[in-house]
Amino acid sequence: MSDRKPTQATAIKSALLAGARVDSVMAFGLGITRLAAIIKRLRDGGLPIITEQDKGNGIARYHLPENWQPDTKKPR
Repeated sequence: MSDRKPTQATAIKSALLAGARVDSVMAFGLGITRLAAIIKRLRDGGLPIITEQDKGNGIARYHLPENWQPDTKKPR
């Protein structure tokens, strides 16, 4: 068993896969200050992350499409 702390990208990916909506306030609570950079890496890795922006404060909130599941099939 490993005592390694999950990477920031792993923590955000886990939250998104669990159905959470992630924003910079939530990420800051995890010690993450560059959320947009992590979101870009996850998108580049194939996650279809959706961005919504609050009208009043301009904070971006990220989530996965409803009922989206990762493809767990391995190519032959």
